[in-house]
Formats: sequence, C-alpha cells, structure tokens
Amino acid sequence: MGIPTRLLPALAAATLVAACATTKPVATVVPAKPIAPPTPEDPVAALIRSADAHLQAGIAEDQAGHLNKAREEFDAALDVYLTAPGGAYANPRIAEQYRRTLETIQLLEFEALAAGDGFTETPPEPAAIDDVADLPVATAELSEETRRTAQEAVSGEQNDLPIHLNDAVLSCIDLYQGPLRDWFGEALARGGRYLPHIRQVFASEGIPQDLAYVALVESAFKTQALSRAKAKGVWQFIPATGRRYGLDQDWWIDERSDPDKATRAAAQYLKALHEMFGDWNLALAAYNAGEGRVSRGLRKHGVEDYWELRSTRGLARETKNYVPMIHAAIVVAKAPDKYGFEITPESPVAFDLVTLERATDLRVIAECAESEVDVVRALNPELRRLATPANRTFALKVPEGQAGKVSDCLAALPPEKRVTFRTHVVARGETLSALARRYGTRATEIASANGLNSSRRLKRGTELIIPVAGRPTAPVRRQAAARTADVGRADDQGDDMVRIRYRVRAGDTLSSIATRYHTTVDQLRSWNKGLRGSRIAAGNTLTVYTRRSD
Repeated sequence: MGIPTRLLPALAAATLVAACATTKPVATVVPAKPIAPPTPEDPVAALIRSADAHLQAGIAEDQAGHLNKAREEFDAALDVYLTAPGGAYANPRIAEQYRRTLETIQLLEFEALAAGDGFTETPPEPAAIDDVADLPVATAELSEETRRTAQEAVSGEQNDLPIHLNDAVLSCIDLYQGPLRDWFGEALARGGRYLPHIRQVFASEGIPQDLAYVALVESAFKTQALSRAKAKGVWQFIPATGRRYGLDQDWWIDERSDPDKATRAAAQYLKALHEMFGDWNLALAAYNAGEGRVSRGLRKHGVEDYWELRSTRGLARETKNYVPMIHAAIVVAKAPDKYGFEITPESPVAFDLVTLERATDLRVIAECAESEVDVVRALNPELRRLATPANRTFALKVPEGQAGKVSDCLAALPPEKRVTFRTHVVARGETLSALARRYGTRATEIASANGLNSSRRLKRGTELIIPVAGRPTAPVRRQAAARTADVGRADDQGDDMVRIRYRVRAGDTLSSIATRYHTTVDQLRSWNKGLRGSRIAAGNTLTVYTRRSD
C-alpha cells in the first residue's frame, strides 16, 4: 500500500528532525578581539576639570551671597592653573582656560561692585494705603446676603472694638470679596507672621487687639511699604511721627520698617490719639489724616462723632474710606471661612540676637550662619543697606540656633573680612570733600555712613567706610590690567599709583589683602614673582601697588 501523497511533506519533516537529533553539532570558533590597553587620562583635561569644579562651586557660593567662600573657591581654581608644571601659560589649552576662568571671576567681582558694594538702599514696595482714596466705597447696591453674613460673622466673634455694619463698611466687605479678593487673601496670610506679636503688644498697652488689622489696610503687612506721603513700614509712619515715637532713621537704618519696634510705637500713638479724642473711630481717622485735621473738622462742622464727620467735607476722601475699610477688614479677617477664604497664615519667624559693635556685611553674616543673605535681610528689614551700622551697637537677628556659630565665626575673622565694601584710612590733611572727589561720591554720604558732622575735621588714622555705589571705575582698570597677568613694574602702574611693602600679619590671606587694597589675588601674584598657592606666612613681605593715600 503506498503512502498517501498528502502525508509526504510531514514524513519528510519527521525524517529531517530525526537526522538532526543524531548528528553532532560542529563548534564554530570565533577569534577573540584583542583587548585595547586603557587610554591614559589626559593630564591637561584632568587639570582643567579640577579647576572648573572649584569655579562652579565658587559661582554657587556667590549666588547664595557667601562671598568669602566664593573667593576661596575662586582662589583655588586659579591656583590649579598657576601651580601647573611650567605655570598657567606653559600649555596653550591651559592658558586659554585660565584666561576664561579669570574673566569669569572678574566679571562676578565687577557685578558685585556695580550692585553697590552693599550700599545700595533696599528698594521700597508700594503701600496699600495709596489705593484707599480711589476705592468706590458705599456706591454699589448692597444685598441682603451681604448684611446677613456680616451680622453672623460679628455675632460669632468676640470683638474688642465696636464694629459698625453700616453701608460704608458693608461696601468695603464686598470689595474684599470682589476686586480686592486676591490682595486681601495674600495680606491676611502674610499677617500671620506678625499678628501674634501685634496682639501681645496691644494687650500690654491696654488697647483693642482688633486694631492689629489697621496694619492690613495700611501696608498689607509689608515691612518695606512706602507711600506717596513718605510713610513707611507695616504701620506707615511718616518720618516726623516715627521720630516722635522713638523710631530712629539715619543713613544705615530706618526703624519704621522694624515690625517689633514700629508695633510698639503704633500702639503708643493709637493710645495717645484715643486719649485725645475719646473715641476709637476718631482716633483711627487721626492716625490717617493727622490729629490737627480731625480736630479742625469737628470744630468747623459742630459734630462729635466720626460717622457724622464723615458725611461732611471735613475729611478727605481717603480718610472717609479708611475707617470703614478697617471695620470691614476686622469682620472678614476674623471669620474668613464665611467669606470663602482658605488662608494658610505664615508662621512667626524664630530668631536669635547677635550684638555687633562695628559694621559687618550681611553677606558675611549669612555665610557664618550657613544661611542665605535674603534670609538675614528679611529678619532685619530696618537695615537700609547690606550691612549693619558703623556708628552704633546693633542687635542683629540671625536664624534661630545660629547665634553662637555666627559669634564664633566673626571672632575668628580678620577685621578686613567682616566687610566687603570699601574702607579708607585717613591720611594727614585729608578732608571729606577731597575723599568724595577721589571716590566719586558726596561728602554728605561719607559723613552719614560714618556718623560724622560734615564740617568736622578728620583725625589721621581714622578708618572710614566709603559708599561708592555704582562707581566701579578704578577697580575696573585694575581688573583689565590683571587679565594680562604680567604686571610687575612700577612704571606700568600709572602716575596715581604708589608701591608699598606690606608685612603679612597672622590671619592674613591673599584674598583679605587683595580686598584691603582694592585689587585681586592674581594681581598680587603678578607683583610678587614666585608666590605660589594661596598660603602666606606671617612676617612675609609683599609688594602691593595702590592709589596714593590708600
């Protein structure tokens, strides 16, 4: 019997499988590739990578405001090139990277100087009170829901200031829910940082704690708020009233921006106004318009009540809006949930105090505290500059737990490293006018910075702080010369330069000496051939070129 044709393919496949099962596989030998020896690391690339690591670390420290640490990293980056075999210019690749690194460092130094050496005044913010006069108070039609919600809010809270729910106040509540909603929510959240202390101070002064919300209307709790009338701070004191209540204002500080001191002053001022008028609403009107304006209005129109006075022409529009806005702010702020606000208040900031006897740069403080300069500035908003005063003892706030670290750090610093701005030691016969011409500033600025009378004669040997914001002419010339890294002869320095021999003292570094004489570490190395690394020993003598009388 023959095999059916349809089964022939299957049979062939089975035969093939059987054959494969009995046949030994033939091994295929693949020749191994030779293993290449490891490529030796390019020493120039390794050197550049090491220097760049220091440069990037220095840039990061500079951005955090840690100038001393930044300079140490920058010095280390330059040292990598300068201590290379044959020096920074022995290899074209090293020379090119060295020049680029040097220019990057000098640009950062230039930007720091152009920013004002810490002397540029902290810029103000707009004050909320300037917008009060333009608000449409009591012009819209009020709903019954507005009245009912306000009554529920007032009845559900304990208020130590009598609240008036008239049309003007209810209209302000509508403003806080409508056009001013975002502004009010942000201000109330910011107020969490200050309200506990404000209530404590007001309670100790025996005045209503609800008056804490005056600061919300005045400044939205911004310490740097400055109005068109030159009122400043959380409580918006004009200069004269601030001084009357003990808030110092000079070239270095403005205590109107100190929330602690200004709150005490505001409590005393409000208390005095209440004693004068016998009514809190009139006291608030006087806080805004001045006691004289309110007194004249009462006499002229023959009224004794704020709401009656408000209906006359005895008050400016701003003051007519001012008191209703405070009443409305109290209602909404004490029952924010009834008005749909979800507020996460900022927490009060904890801090320690460090007493400083001399000017100290806040960037140095931040570095010592292992914090950022913006944090230190926020803790001390009364400081108008990036430094503590030179003319008084100052209690500086630092992050909580850092007082000991800051004190120890400052004690270990040489005096010249406590400041990064310019100083000048008075020579025989020098005057404020001459110094002002020399440094491109004004005599009154130098006098104010040092607490001097502008007509006072300068005592030889006195160290002065020189505010030279935005005038980097002389240092730029030095930096441009430093790029060549080959300056060394006296005749290359210019007619206004003089060579001195500086004897190194204990604690000195190349960076601190460069800062003292307004030059660069690289320039010092170029003037002192054979100087290697960043270490110098006490007793060594260095050649330094500086401007005459520096």
